[in-house]
Amino acid sequence: MRRSWCVPVTLVSAVSAALLMLPGAAASAATAASKNLILNPGAEAGAGSTDGSTVPVPHWAVVSGGTFTAVQYGAAGGFPAKTDPGPTKRGANFFAGGPDSASAMAMQTDSLKAYKGIIASGANYTFKAWLGGYADQDDDATVQVAWYKSNGTLTGTVTLGPVTAADRDDQTGLLLQQTTGFIPAGSAKMVVTILMTRAEGDYNDGYADDLSFTVKAAG
Repeated sequence: MRRSWCVPVTLVSAVSAALLMLPGAAASAATAASKNLILNPGAEAGAGSTDGSTVPVPHWAVVSGGTFTAVQYGAAGGFPAKTDPGPTKRGANFFAGGPDSASAMAMQTDSLKAYKGIIASGANYTFKAWLGGYADQDDDATVQVAWYKSNGTLTGTVTLGPVTAADRDDQTGLLLQQTTGFIPAGSAKMVVTILMTRAEGDYNDGYADDLSFTVKAAG
């Protein structure tokens, strides 16, 4: 009579753990449902301003002369409160354009090296951001992802926003914007840019929060 053999669960777990330690295995496992590739996506890595003034925003390089900042929900001066339209599980802060700035921009560069294999075979992305502004003013925010080859050649872009005052029914707050698509073949890195544009008033009330960019193998 043929004996039926079973591999102990503990052994299966040990083998799985060992495979994940192999070079590239962790990255391959992650591609099924990657983590958010954007660093400090919700302005939570540093202290938010309590009055809308400019404060340092970790992981984001502010373009020279800009006033891009992080502001606390409910900050004095009519900024969005936690009860206004916005992310359900929002943190303490959101991104804002800042004082006396017609245009405020911040950027970060994120490597796609861990996803080189699936990008070559075909990789899907999901790109999300909560964008908005103040009351009936048309100050707005856009978020763009630009992909580049390792030699610096641009391979493509995708942009979310803007959200207009009419989109928000003239309410202070943020609305979810999202899109999906394919990462261009050969892309080795992505540059994420947040741009706030002031249409009126003294303060740049373009707002953004909870940015997300995830990757998974197509098919």
